[in-house]
Amino acid sequence: MTDAFDRWIEWAKKSPDKRSGLSSEIHAAVMSLPKEQRADRQRVNAAVEHQAELRRSRRTAWVYLNDYQQGTRRNVGDPEWVKVFGCEEAASRWLDRHDPEGVVWEYEIEGGRRESSIWIYPADNRSREIGARGWAKLFASKEAAENWLEQNAPTGKAWAYPVMDE
Repeated sequence: MTDAFDRWIEWAKKSPDKRSGLSSEIHAAVMSLPKEQRADRQRVNAAVEHQAELRRSRRTAWVYLNDYQQGTRRNVGDPEWVKVFGCEEAASRWLDRHDPEGVVWEYEIEGGRRESSIWIYPADNRSREIGARGWAKLFASKEAAENWLEQNAPTGKAWAYPVMDE
């Protein structure tokens, strides 16, 4: 029986032009690991299971960077700067209607379960590297965001964004 690690290695060994067939759940979990840990069966399988548990417990959200409108750059804090989705299916439906070539990225939510809004603290307000590790931190509540900011980025600010479950 194959596990997540076997599926990951099989996919990674394929030539880049033949790399279909790996679930986004496995890819996202493995890519969240440091590069040197991606060849470790135990760490890969643990990361995939951890990601699945986060999803089951509503501790992830999918984020779409929506920072340009007709050539004008939107800034962090603008209500349309990002779109946040509670599940991959809602994100896919929205993308099908509004941006078929767009991409959403799954992020872990700190401080509890996802509710109707989340708070986002971007590491760099000007960064467009949404898929990069550390691009932003997501929080379940304003209090969770404020507590983290107090300890880690005292001059930082987190903004609230509604979670869309279309």
